[in-house]
Amino acid sequence: MKVAVFSDVHDNLARWREAAKIIAEENIKIGFCCGDIGDLNTVEEIAKSFETLYLALGNLDFKIKNSTGLFPKNVVFAPDFGEVVLDERKIAYVHNNRTVKQLAESGRYDIVFYGHTHTPWEEKTGNTLMINPGEVAGQFGRASFALFDLKTMKPELKILK
Repeated sequence: MKVAVFSDVHDNLARWREAAKIIAEENIKIGFCCGDIGDLNTVEEIAKSFETLYLALGNLDFKIKNSTGLFPKNVVFAPDFGEVVLDERKIAYVHNNRTVKQLAESGRYDIVFYGHTHTPWEEKTGNTLMINPGEVAGQFGRASFALFDLKTMKPELKILK
């Protein structure tokens, strides 16, 4: 099973729609948003692309922090970080890069998805793979997100135009 992993949308729906087109073409049903999504309208738009959207809030998501009761039903909300088991893989997802190493070093997870740095990155600590998909918004670099294959444990970085 492949999942979409993205972060730092910052309400840039034009870039999100580019990502959503690729996600639809790849028939991806599950998404992980690692924070700084934007406002409630952006959450609603992004949620349309998935059967399930796992969402951790970022440091700039103060506009939606108190809107959780208004999220679409397919959004699984985690204020700081979340965890889930999919295809026998234990996954943590978080925005803040300061907690990633700590989560990985705990040995509790196969994968930790994170955001905040706006830079795509892959690193392994022990048996835990840490994946940062970069930024959808394209504010500080090229806009990107990742598709992650839970079976092969391989990410595929997608660069947006």
